[in-house]
Amino acid sequence: MGKDICIFIECKDGNIRKTNFELLSKADELSKKMASNLLAVIIGKDISSLADGITSYADRIVVVDDDVFKDYRCDVFTDTMEKITKKYDPFLIIGASTITGKDLFPRFAARIGAAFISDATGIELDEKGLKVRKPIYGGKIISWVSPKNAERVVITFRPNSFAIENGKRSGEIIKEKIDAEMDPRINLINITKGQSKKVDLQEADFIICGGRGMKDPENFKLLEEIAEIIGARVGASRAVVDSKWRDYEDQIGKSGKTVSPKLYIGCGVSGALHHTMGMDTSKVVVAINKDPNALIFQYADYGIVDDLFNILPALKEELISAKKEG
Repeated sequence: MGKDICIFIECKDGNIRKTNFELLSKADELSKKMASNLLAVIIGKDISSLADGITSYADRIVVVDDDVFKDYRCDVFTDTMEKITKKYDPFLIIGASTITGKDLFPRFAARIGAAFISDATGIELDEKGLKVRKPIYGGKIISWVSPKNAERVVITFRPNSFAIENGKRSGEIIKEKIDAEMDPRINLINITKGQSKKVDLQEADFIICGGRGMKDPENFKLLEEIAEIIGARVGASRAVVDSKWRDYEDQIGKSGKTVSPKLYIGCGVSGALHHTMGMDTSKVVVAINKDPNALIFQYADYGIVDDLFNILPALKEELISAKKEG
């Protein structure tokens, strides 16, 4: 059994997702402590040129480029990852806890009989082995999990869990031809892609999120204006999305997207568990709610108890003034 580290590189719209550079940076740190090599795997169609962008982060970059990988399919990608794992024999396989990652990695881990830890936010190595940081119960408890006696370990990490560092390796690009098996029980009928050009919510550094306290979908314009000033992304609670005020791509929470921005501003968000499970690892949380007993204040670093329609216009004006002065 090898002791190398493998990073699954996820691509979106013809580019490597930012969160993968976080994983590559952390894997580089781990590999030095483990005295192991780094293997990066890119699977897709017309993605060969992307390998050049990560040669400084890995020792070997395995590229699987074929028409069959044009669209993500759990069966094809799982089978391909299994075959790559058998050939290159890594001990630790890591990926991002994105929508694709949440679908792919549980299947893949079960297929290869690996220990599996999902939605983690940190990892350490000491004399006893690996320790993985994993929030549970909506972030109210931070657990540390250690895989015991595992031949292989698969871990997914939330985006924005690690800093991006400059790579200093000179990786070799290896092109592999994999005859991936398609499950005959699965038939891909159609893929509908949205036309939004917004920054991916999971990779946003700054998020301003609206809840039912926004009262009306038209009031989200105020959040959009503030987001434009500070370079943020607008998010929404499940109640807002269920009411058709915002699209599903904006939903933060257990049934939406898990985010870990540098700054999260919750406006009229109650702080229900299914929402906080999606944002509890934000670096700084600011909550604005006129209800002093709102659960969101339990997660906030800074809380403002007031009507958000008093606070947000004032915040907007202060930001505009600060930007002009700066």
